[in-house]
Amino acid sequence: MRSFVFLLSFSAIAISCSAEVDYSGHQVLRADVKTTDQADFLVELRESFDFWTEVGVGRFVDIRCAPDQVDELKQQLAGQGIKFSVMIEDVQTLADLVPMKKGSENKAGHSMDWTSYHPIEDMHSYLDYLESTFDFVTTESIGKSYEGSDMRIAKVCKGGCGNKPAMWFDGGIHAREWISPATAMYMLMEIVENDADHSDLTENLDWYVLPVANPDGYLYTQTDNRLWRKTRSPSGGLFHCFGCDPNRNWGFKWGTGGSSSNPCSDTYMGSEAFSEVENRNMRDFLMANKDQIKFYNNIHSYSQLVLLPWGWTLEQPDNYDDLFRMANIGNDALNGVHGTFFEVGCIPCMLYESSGGTLDYTLGELGIPYSYGMELRDQGLHGFLLPPDQIIPSGEEVWAFHMAVAREIIKEFVP
Repeated sequence: MRSFVFLLSFSAIAISCSAEVDYSGHQVLRADVKTTDQADFLVELRESFDFWTEVGVGRFVDIRCAPDQVDELKQQLAGQGIKFSVMIEDVQTLADLVPMKKGSENKAGHSMDWTSYHPIEDMHSYLDYLESTFDFVTTESIGKSYEGSDMRIAKVCKGGCGNKPAMWFDGGIHAREWISPATAMYMLMEIVENDADHSDLTENLDWYVLPVANPDGYLYTQTDNRLWRKTRSPSGGLFHCFGCDPNRNWGFKWGTGGSSSNPCSDTYMGSEAFSEVENRNMRDFLMANKDQIKFYNNIHSYSQLVLLPWGWTLEQPDNYDDLFRMANIGNDALNGVHGTFFEVGCIPCMLYESSGGTLDYTLGELGIPYSYGMELRDQGLHGFLLPPDQIIPSGEEVWAFHMAVAREIIKEFVP
């Protein structure tokens, strides 16, 4: 088993470090995990394969494998009594159907729409448009990424920022999850351009939106490797791999489980907490505004989950009942839009433990009372390669979640 894992690890490393990766012949297998022993076996394989979803007992786990790995992986799964099916026959065929589109400037003076996936330059053009058009919108660079991209946030504040309770959400912390920043941008559009439909949300709250929390990784998915997950800082190691999992790098219970110390792993936790400049930039802004921010959401894909702290342990935070209640209020509103079902629960309640995540830090260190993560559409049919015609439906239902939660925040925190 050890030699098998090592050979697979070497193969995975070679793929992750190649330019213009071609995923022709790569398959995504769906494994049906029934027992703890089966889950433990898959956790061991986590270093060797690209797991598209996290391991959890009683759940399906989606695993990408290269053509030369398929037969061996099937044998290994069968040997453990793990039933499986082929979810995606050819990853590259699906990827070719979901391109990134560089927009052209429209009459409003920006390059965004919500029928295609867009590079960060188009998103920034939309931030420029909002800032120049609406007097209650400003933007700020909270710092630069490792490769020098500005990490720009939109601040939606009537009467100036800092005087009201605030909502924060961010997208794209994992680079390949394109629906995440697209949905964040849709919600930003809804907050600002349709303000008249729900002006209570901006009269009583400030909003902070970071569309892309991992800009270097996001760019890399467009130029070199569509399925890249991590940041792009050099991480060393025998094979001189790059990047850290930015959602395993936060400094609350960092490195206590569910992450990897292997620099070539997709779940590499970094050489130390906050080794990644992108996370430090986010941390510093959140720290400076922690008393104002009452809601935090770190948006991912996929699996249709609303995730609650803690991630690092099965123990529950003191305010778990409040977190659970609030999440279900939002989830009911989400479900009412298109009938999409999201499951609500703590991370290790549904999946394996994972430390160093954003929502644990924002609750445990900063004291932001309503700290969440979300896994957006879908449940595996397309995985990370969600067709762009699902951007608007995703945006509509996730906005309904935030709108319902925002009104609860107003009830609780606005005199």
